[in-house]
Amino acid sequence: MLSQLVATLVGLAAGAVLRPVVVALAVPAGQPAGVPCPACSPQSVPTWGLHALRLLPPGGRCPDCRVRLCAPWLPELTTAAAFAVVAAGGAVGWYCVAQYWIAFLGAGLLLIDSAVQRLPNPLTVAATVGTVVLLAAASADHEAGSFLRAAAVAAAAGGLFMILALCGMGLGDAKLAISLGAVLGWRGWQAALLGLVLTYLLGCVVALLLLLAGRRHRKSTVAFGPFLIVGTLAAVLLTSA
Repeated sequence: MLSQLVATLVGLAAGAVLRPVVVALAVPAGQPAGVPCPACSPQSVPTWGLHALRLLPPGGRCPDCRVRLCAPWLPELTTAAAFAVVAAGGAVGWYCVAQYWIAFLGAGLLLIDSAVQRLPNPLTVAATVGTVVLLAAASADHEAGSFLRAAAVAAAAGGLFMILALCGMGLGDAKLAISLGAVLGWRGWQAALLGLVLTYLLGCVVALLLLLAGRRHRKSTVAFGPFLIVGTLAAVLLTSA
């Protein structure tokens, strides 16, 4: 639908829109969302709209006092990379739009989970609702794929990670797995299985590297959402042929 170059540029713009949302929601559980400037603004800046975009430019600094609010260009570059991966897969139609939807929200969830180890409900719920609507549109348009299989994989993924949540994994991972499972299930059982394998393989490798580097110990917790998102996008790309 989009060439990789165009998709990357669109991803940069989408990342700019995503930036204030990432900053506002990247707070520990139980704290209110907001975009405060710790140096010159005791009150939170509105999370939504052009005002928030003005206060959170790509450089990540408050335009009034120049205090760093977030990493420069990180949401933009993350979203651009995700969009480029989707474009490389070559999907078309509503299913392609569903992939971009997951790439957009997934980029934000990846950054938030990496920062504070939580997957906020506003983004996970939006990912699920949007994915279901877009895949239903793809089914109504008779695109290649199966909505029933997507629903089955989504339910299985949600159930699996709900069980894992009882064993200590975050509940947000179970919510995220529903939308990711639906996208993979639409493509096929092979894509769903590959996504699961890649997710855990990537998680194990990163955890081992952090352990060897002394950045974590054996009882440390590692955010699992980023591995779910990267594993899903990788599986979609690898099964695109």
